[in-house]
Amino acid sequence: SETDWQILWAEREWVYEVFDTMHLESWQRLHHFRNGRELCRKDLLVKNLKRKKRALERESNHEEAGQYDFSPVTFVLPREYAMFVEEFKKSGGVWIMKPIGSAQGKGIFLFSRLSEISDWRTDYRFKRDAEIQKETDIEAYVVQRYISNPYLIGGKKFDLRIYVLVTSFSPLQCWLHRSGFSRFSHSRYSSNPR
Repeated sequence: SETDWQILWAEREWVYEVFDTMHLESWQRLHHFRNGRELCRKDLLVKNLKRKKRALERESNHEEAGQYDFSPVTFVLPREYAMFVEEFKKSGGVWIMKPIGSAQGKGIFLFSRLSEISDWRTDYRFKRDAEIQKETDIEAYVVQRYISNPYLIGGKKFDLRIYVLVTSFSPLQCWLHRSGFSRFSHSRYSSNPR
């Protein structure tokens, strides 16, 4: 039957539609967890990190709230465009824009002048003012101050992939896989914007 299983590997859409409406037995395992999108989608991750930091500050737990400063200054556009422009004009520098729903580096670009994102801004305002599309149809971006001094190995940027299996959140139970992998850029890192 649909509920007689120990391990279920399902399409992500099925998980989002059905998982929240069912009860899992203690012996059943699923390859996704509830509200996984809240951590995996760029804009929702930013929202949740900011929310948790604000909650800790309201509780006067400033030491723990300070531990949430590991992420660069981040805004979600178009929703926070005015706040982003205010910060950009104060500090300038190089910024990075990433579409919220893309992966593998698709649609990511760097900029250091507001004029470099004018096409995106104009397109958004046209759609909003003309009311020809709902806000959900407008592609949202996460914009972050680009880290000017990233961690490097041998002068090259890299990323690490470590695999962790989370079998329970209450209590938290994690299993770290023995192997993972790393990727290195082909060229040495330079902050020169040429």
